[in-house]
Amino acid sequence: MFANIIILILVLLALIFSISKWRIHPFIALILSAIVLGTTLGLGGESTISVVLQGFSETLKWIAVIIILGAFIGEVLRETGGAFRISNRIVKWVGEKKLPWAMGFTGYIVSIPVFVDVAYILLQPVVESLSFKSKRPVLYLGLSLAAGLTVAHTLIPPTPGPLAVASLLGVEMGRMLIINLIVATFAMIGGILWVIFFLKNSWIDYDKKLQDIYKEEQTTTHNELPKGNWLLDIMPIIVPIVLISTGSFVTDNLSGWVGDALGFMSIPLIAVYIGAFIAVFQIAKKDKKNKVNRLVEQAITKSALVIMITGAGGALGFVIKASGIQNEIVQIFSDFPFLGAMLPFVVAAILTTATGSITVSLVGTASMLGPIIDNFPMSPEIVAAIIGCGAFCVFHVNSSFFWLLNRLHEVPPKVLYKTFTAQSLIMGLSGLIGVLILVLFGV
Repeated sequence: MFANIIILILVLLALIFSISKWRIHPFIALILSAIVLGTTLGLGGESTISVVLQGFSETLKWIAVIIILGAFIGEVLRETGGAFRISNRIVKWVGEKKLPWAMGFTGYIVSIPVFVDVAYILLQPVVESLSFKSKRPVLYLGLSLAAGLTVAHTLIPPTPGPLAVASLLGVEMGRMLIINLIVATFAMIGGILWVIFFLKNSWIDYDKKLQDIYKEEQTTTHNELPKGNWLLDIMPIIVPIVLISTGSFVTDNLSGWVGDALGFMSIPLIAVYIGAFIAVFQIAKKDKKNKVNRLVEQAITKSALVIMITGAGGALGFVIKASGIQNEIVQIFSDFPFLGAMLPFVVAAILTTATGSITVSLVGTASMLGPIIDNFPMSPEIVAAIIGCGAFCVFHVNSSFFWLLNRLHEVPPKVLYKTFTAQSLIMGLSGLIGVLILVLFGV
């Protein structure tokens, strides 16, 4: 029994080192790991390849289209300035004295269809101009925005990572969305409180440069936005979330064509398609068809990497399941409920720390634990939330977003360790508090 478990551990360690230390691409590393694991655990060569291909296709048969449609919505927001208008409106609602919360909630909303790095680059002018106007350090607002961006990217469908987790664990999407919205709120609050209490005076040399870039009489960037309706900007984001989250509950109480229609629209693929259709109305009429086609192509190009990594993670999960090794693992920790409860968090944290990728962490953890999901002392949706919390811990030099902050704001790595890395740990632990409260209330 222990021989197979040792093989699994060695393969997974090799996977982690190959991605983080040896710089092998995650797609290649995941597929090779699946093949090696299958052959060494006795599945045989042909059977292993068959399982790998099956796992790859089964994982992507519905999620790939959703990822592309979500990316398209993000491209539209970037093209039309919709993300800026959303930010502008939230800041007006909250007020400058509560800018960390405004930036956090802006990131929370914008990052649902937009990849984190792209969203931050998109909102960089807002962060810097508000930093100058409010006389706050750029990291004070930048990491507030980052808190909202990362929680949405890690926990809220239809972003790719949570969708992959839902697929690999076989969870009920509407229930998972409601749970993760609550857990994400706890994680974001923890990240923003960290900023408010510990980063008020986190000045860097780049803050001085901003004094030369902006003048006091200069209006903030969001006052120079292209004309548009912020309600229309936010509809492609809100409508799919509302449809997915309420569909499973509403359809239980409705029958006939109304129930059938709502049930159809609550399917994640259809819900996001509706969001993408709404987004099209934001695009200017002049040469609209060519613009839509160009944005679709950009979305497909930017989504390809995430889709391939997600499929490769699914292949690894199918191999683990086909080998039957999950039964041996269950036998070891079935008598230790606490270990079983914390295992998703620990595995996700190890993968994030090792690989620097939230998506790889989410997909990898769900791939490993999916085959034994029914043996955990909590619901699959709670397991998914715990995986998301672990995926925050911790971001450091092997994270692309770490270096994005370094490049955009000229933040020294030493400073980022004390600010951004510490914040990610706080967010993961804060999310766990939210999970604990939900469990105590019987969720």
